[in-house]
Amino acid sequence: MNAEHKDINRILPYGESLRGFANQKFLSSYEIQRILKERGIFILNQDKDFSVPVLQSLFLSPKEFDKIREAFSTKEDNRKTFSRDIKLNENAQIFIPDILNIDTTEYLKRQIPTCFLEKPIRFTQVDKNPNHLRAEFELNRNDLNKSWYEQTNKFFGCIEFINDNGKGRIIITHTAPETKQISEFVVKNQIKKYKERGVIPAKEELNKILFKDFTNEERFTFFYRLTNHLDCEFFQCNNIKDISIKPEDTILPDEIKWMDKMNKIILSGDSLDKKFFMQEKRYYKDLILWSIDATYSFNYKAENGNMSVNLGFPDYLAKRENAEFELNISTLSPIRSLDLRTRRELKAQLLSEIDRQKSIVYDKFLNYKNKK
Repeated sequence: MNAEHKDINRILPYGESLRGFANQKFLSSYEIQRILKERGIFILNQDKDFSVPVLQSLFLSPKEFDKIREAFSTKEDNRKTFSRDIKLNENAQIFIPDILNIDTTEYLKRQIPTCFLEKPIRFTQVDKNPNHLRAEFELNRNDLNKSWYEQTNKFFGCIEFINDNGKGRIIITHTAPETKQISEFVVKNQIKKYKERGVIPAKEELNKILFKDFTNEERFTFFYRLTNHLDCEFFQCNNIKDISIKPEDTILPDEIKWMDKMNKIILSGDSLDKKFFMQEKRYYKDLILWSIDATYSFNYKAENGNMSVNLGFPDYLAKRENAEFELNISTLSPIRSLDLRTRRELKAQLLSEIDRQKSIVYDKFLNYKNKK
């Protein structure tokens, strides 16, 4: 998320500096119009293309600029989650106090020199549960090549280790490439420590959900099991509204010949799973499906509402077969009004729960595949 400049209390921008600041997406045309009206300036067209040039021609008072700052404020980035499994030794204990601090100083200096942590990363118990550890962190990134108001950004990251009766589950939540990068480093080092303590077998490796794990037909089935056929008391899928798909480089059936030679097809609408090429299994082998946006209703810990979830392999076009499965809740609409902190906690809990459901579906898929 954008963070205010460290000297924001001593800056009073004007001209080009003010234009760039006012054009930020976090600042609506309404806030600009409000400032102008208080000055006695009325513009027929309220679009920022017309109001911002007028604003930048003014010398704002500190009080007027503070109103714009309040509108700008910090905005939280969308959190994306992926999880991996790893086998633990029998009767393993993941809560070992003397190995829960992670030293990232040298790594940041060498790999991400423009970033620094608000405070050191340390795993703590979740709800006093020694089988569930979490490390939340905030990463600051300084980019001096950007405009003065964009030079500092803060990104949230979270890493969880869960011991589920001998099955290890590692969940990474990231909001930027840098938080994903440092999370990978932390997980790698923590696993190394656990192997040294005999918690994880020495030759055990992390199990990732990769694009190449599935045939085209199996990938369709996997997505449907996570949406229309999800067996979960907390969620119900109501609609599939966006899909990312492309045809195989082969001779296509006449009914989907229109997709021929298309590199990427993004479809938006309602009930896309009802389209004939999404319903009829005979087309699956000729279609590469890598992403779905679905809306769910939820009933979780006395909270009810709706949410939109992105499921899939977002890096498919770049990484192809090695793209990893990720989840994120793009919109959350609880029925009752929630304060920011409660809303954030609910979103994190829902994301964790739907990720757990994903692991259940994937385990069933592996069992099915091993029996074939």
